[in-house]
Amino acid sequence: MTFQETIAYNNARLCPKMFLTQRTIQSFIFLLAECRDPHSGKWIEDFLGVQNLGNYHGTGAFNVTKYPTWDSILLDMMRQKNDRMIVSAKRRGRGHGGWSKNNPYLQERWMEFPIDIRPASLVQRLLPVREQLSNEFERDLEIVNTVDGMIMDSYFRRVRDERALDSSTDSAFDRISVHILNNFTEFQGSGSSPFRKGNFDLLYSLCTQASTHRLLRELQCTPDNEVSYQWLKRFYTERVREYFDGDQPFGRADDFIDALLRTPPSLMELSDGKSIGLTDPLRIAERIIALRSEIAQEWRVMMVEVKDDHLALNDILFRVLMGKAIDESGNEIDDMVRIEEERTVEPLSDSAGAFE
Repeated sequence: MTFQETIAYNNARLCPKMFLTQRTIQSFIFLLAECRDPHSGKWIEDFLGVQNLGNYHGTGAFNVTKYPTWDSILLDMMRQKNDRMIVSAKRRGRGHGGWSKNNPYLQERWMEFPIDIRPASLVQRLLPVREQLSNEFERDLEIVNTVDGMIMDSYFRRVRDERALDSSTDSAFDRISVHILNNFTEFQGSGSSPFRKGNFDLLYSLCTQASTHRLLRELQCTPDNEVSYQWLKRFYTERVREYFDGDQPFGRADDFIDALLRTPPSLMELSDGKSIGLTDPLRIAERIIALRSEIAQEWRVMMVEVKDDHLALNDILFRVLMGKAIDESGNEIDDMVRIEEERTVEPLSDSAGAFE
């Protein structure tokens, strides 16, 4: 992978709108299962090539090489033809026609029924969910700023207490992010999506990872910071799978900052092989937290833009539902496709969320 390809991969991997699309699809799969339509969710998982997506707690679930932008997955889904799944279900009991159901010689009875899959309709139903989650993300990113303003105060308070009591604690600072969401959502006027806590935890983790990447680029551009850059690069690459990649438990972002704060200063040899420098993990952790607050503010603006983003996507979706064919970029092509759309029985209320 070239340097430019690496930059493009990281930008897509850490894009908040891409993450919003991922959590939208995961929440939608959960919603389908609750509405007794797991078959549509299974079709989405097969289409994306990701199994058990509804239970995945992590970022970067999709192939960002194949889907480099937040809307590329939705555009590709629109382009798929209508499909039909044949589902087999076992009928209750083996008894029929007056015969005993406990007769071991009777065969088990199965029935088959078709399930129609309309990809364009799935995208149409995904967009309101995505808009609701964007509103939640915008509020949750405000919480990230609140948490960042309290972490270092908690850290220095614990250091003083440990010195006074001559004892150590399990963590370097209070895990404020674990409880603050409960206090915040308790007084909000609207209900939350079913994965609200998981969404906040992963958004918090993605924001931490993005701030680490930004700090690495910042240090790389300054020759005076070579020691800090080389040390942080090694520290991060050795732990990225442990804290950020794949399915993760809750609280891994705080665990990463905790590991930084607990690492003592050390001497490190410079690239010239002659000089050495002193690393300062505490200062690096403070800088990551400060950058995380900046990124959270930038992402809040991006979440506000989601409603406008959907206007262009809805225009493309309307043309697809009218039977027009589109290419990978959403541009109309000459081929006609026949798509029979299902009817919406009741319009969604503006006062209720997509999960209420």
